[in-house]
Amino acid sequence: MCPGNRAHLIQITMKWLITMELNLLKEIIQCLPKERTLFHYCKDRYAPMLLNHFIGDEMDIKEIKGSQMAGLLQKPVMREFLSSIGNGKLRKQDLNDFWIDDTHSFVLTLGSWGGKKPDWHQTCRKGYNLVLQLNFTSLHDGDYAKLMKPSTRQALNYHGHPVFFKEKVSYERETLAWSRIDLDFKSGEALIEEIQSDWIRRAAYTAWVAKSYHKNGYRILKRYRVNGEFGDVISYYDKTLKPYLAIWSEAMLSATIEFIRTEIGINKIYYHSYETGSVLKKIQDNKPPRSLYDKLPRQFCFKKSYYPPEFLEQDKYFSRNYRRIYCPEWFYMEL
Repeated sequence: MCPGNRAHLIQITMKWLITMELNLLKEIIQCLPKERTLFHYCKDRYAPMLLNHFIGDEMDIKEIKGSQMAGLLQKPVMREFLSSIGNGKLRKQDLNDFWIDDTHSFVLTLGSWGGKKPDWHQTCRKGYNLVLQLNFTSLHDGDYAKLMKPSTRQALNYHGHPVFFKEKVSYERETLAWSRIDLDFKSGEALIEEIQSDWIRRAAYTAWVAKSYHKNGYRILKRYRVNGEFGDVISYYDKTLKPYLAIWSEAMLSATIEFIRTEIGINKIYYHSYETGSVLKKIQDNKPPRSLYDKLPRQFCFKKSYYPPEFLEQDKYFSRNYRRIYCPEWFYMEL
């Protein structure tokens, strides 16, 4: 994003009251890239990405080992990379040149979420969240259409969730996952409200049904408007989708952190813990996997914090709910 656009982002936030209003959110989106943004990812790619923001121009490896980012150096991709460095220093230029051939490509798009009751939208305060969508490329979507034979767009996504919809663009994409972000320029903070994927869950269930139906002699699969042959449906899940199963959550969190830091220009990033987030967002049923709000942030070297984002403390709705939590915990990172 060019400096002029970032300056305009800061100017429009001066009009913010307590909540992120829809017209201001749309204005923020208009300041950000509008064309397709490609995001390339492979297993553990987040380690060099985070270190790239953490070290400045360069940093002694010994100093990194004494920081909260020390765990990143133990990832296989980093151990192999560091074995080629002889001077004991890690440079930003080295990390910028770092590349692994076994990568998967995604298309990033933006959306919005919220506006109604916060407990229905599972937000910490009233107003809107910025949504970052991690979409498949046409390579995946072509195989998906051929094997699964969906009779409708987004058969494996729930239309009531913030997935990508074709509006004023010339392309269509299926959404693998999304993140919801609340942010405030005055305090320089962002909160990752949620990371979620309907696609992974529904694809797994569809494949399970296909295997079960095939075993019991059924002929037609009627789940999520998928009309593929049993063997094709199973092949899609076991082969086409398999590479994404192990990386989708870390790819989504990596893209979100990179977006917040690079495009928005915020370096104080909060992430919900499982217990505190469930209470604040009033998640009663269909709770997300605990690993998304425990194992995943620890994997990314977030540290525990007992203090909420400053901008949330100013919100009456949040403060009222927050007082009900005995010992709240957050994950926090500053890049």
